[in-house]
Amino acid sequence: MMSEIPAFSEGRTPSTMEIIVRSVASLSEGVIVIRADRKIIFANAEASSILDTPANDIAGRDLGRLLEMGGYDWGDALETAADQSSGDFIIRGGKRGTIFVSIRRILGADGGVVLTFRDLEVFDHKRRVARGLPHPSETPGFERKMRPDFAYQRRLSSYLDQMISRGERALLQGARVIITGESGVGKTEIARHLHNFVAAVGDPFVVVNCAAIPETLFESELFGYEKGAFTGALSGGRLGLIEQAEGGTLFLDEVGEIPLHLQAKMLNFLEDGTVQRVGAAKPKQVHVRIISATNRDLETMAEERTFRRDLYYRLAVVRLPIRPLKETPELITHLIDRFLGAINRRRKTELQLSDTLRQKLLEYDYPGNIRELYNLMQQISVLSEEDEIPRRLNRPLRVDAAASTAEEILKDGCDLAQIVSNYEIEIIQAAIGKYGSEREAATALGVDMETLLRKSGR
Repeated sequence: MMSEIPAFSEGRTPSTMEIIVRSVASLSEGVIVIRADRKIIFANAEASSILDTPANDIAGRDLGRLLEMGGYDWGDALETAADQSSGDFIIRGGKRGTIFVSIRRILGADGGVVLTFRDLEVFDHKRRVARGLPHPSETPGFERKMRPDFAYQRRLSSYLDQMISRGERALLQGARVIITGESGVGKTEIARHLHNFVAAVGDPFVVVNCAAIPETLFESELFGYEKGAFTGALSGGRLGLIEQAEGGTLFLDEVGEIPLHLQAKMLNFLEDGTVQRVGAAKPKQVHVRIISATNRDLETMAEERTFRRDLYYRLAVVRLPIRPLKETPELITHLIDRFLGAINRRRKTELQLSDTLRQKLLEYDYPGNIRELYNLMQQISVLSEEDEIPRRLNRPLRVDAAASTAEEILKDGCDLAQIVSNYEIEIIQAAIGKYGSEREAATALGVDMETLLRKSGR
């Protein structure tokens, strides 16, 4: 079989065919060659590894045997190969999780196709190395170590994989992306991943929390200002956040909170790529990628005329709706273990979760999504020495004060400060869910944005 690689004999010049076969055999991509009669005549070592099948067991088999190899869901790819057509496919399953398969008809032959395989996780790693980008686990700092392992999460959740893949394709083609979903689902981290996917080394990633900027300062913060533009302006003026993102990515978080009277200026920037600082005579061209995110229904806001429809269409070229954590239970175990591992790196004694506590964590509905799970894990780490379980894991989430008696609260054994903190978090999360944004929740609760963010642990 051709899968047996010819050896080079001393004193003999190898033939062109021998060189070609050995070259293909050494590629880091998997290669399978199939004749017109559907027989597999060659498989290199990487194809054998990806399919988890010895190369000699692949060669000589019918094309249909691919269905039995490696545990992958081939779908339309096999039909394309059988028809001796060409195409590109994402194949899932198996020990590698996700692979990219290209099928090409062999030119100048009576028939047959060649299949090439690429492990997407390996390819992403090599791309990062080639660009000089560090792996997240190699980046110093605890918070960076907490960043999601999207390569693994995408294997666990086909829906998440679909959304992230859509975002990657969009940015590669220069399209704007808007990430939607409840507070705490990881919109910022997805945006950061998309930036890293297309960015070169050193390209800035500038995060703008539109909900945290006071309305009176929004224009100057985003667009910057010139010397003497207003009372209190810095003597040298100030570079706006948009200009700070030059050559990189501008991430507009909570974009639904942009004041209505400033949305026209944002629209102008999106249309022609220019910004005009407060007090400046002329606009300036800026080249940035735009990713936005919101937990609000911008379409409804557009109908209610609280958000410009034309601005929405400029931002939402490609939508990535991210499901809440309770709708992706396949991720919860992974996240618990990941957070636990990171927390244990900071502890003198390793934190162990009892079966009871782990089950409570798996059954909880996480109204605050991934952010709440992380906060719970930190709380458990602090309370572990006293064998306490956070109160919210012991009862359903309720925001009706009358429904929670003092006796109910105190039976869990938390100190007063912890009881108040937990309850404040629950009320804030419920308010955000009810009113649709952090800013409106803060207004309804009678606190400023800084207080709301601090008390919610954001």
